[in-house]
Amino acid sequence: MSYRAAKAAVIVLSALIILALMGLVVGAVLKLAGRSTHVLNGVRQGGGAFVLPAGARILGSESQSGRLILHVHSPAGDEIDIVSTEDGRLVARIAAAPPSPPQRR
Repeated sequence: MSYRAAKAAVIVLSALIILALMGLVVGAVLKLAGRSTHVLNGVRQGGGAFVLPAGARILGSESQSGRLILHVHSPAGDEIDIVSTEDGRLVARIAAAPPSPPQRR
């Protein structure tokens, strides 16, 4: 009887170890697949969908394969935001340089 209990304990513990190793492999694959979060021009990327800056409005939009191109006007100036249509993340932001102050002579 104790032999059967020991055998069952070994089988259950082996299954738990295999599940834990599979979890480690899946976690490593997801981390290496680029599921990290980074910051691009002050906008946090990776975890969620793209959000327009406060006070911004969309002047126009275009679409290409897998991309949405937004022409945006915000208090900081005009910009073009390229958003992935697959996951809603910001791919690139092209902003106009702020005007330089006039020089005095």
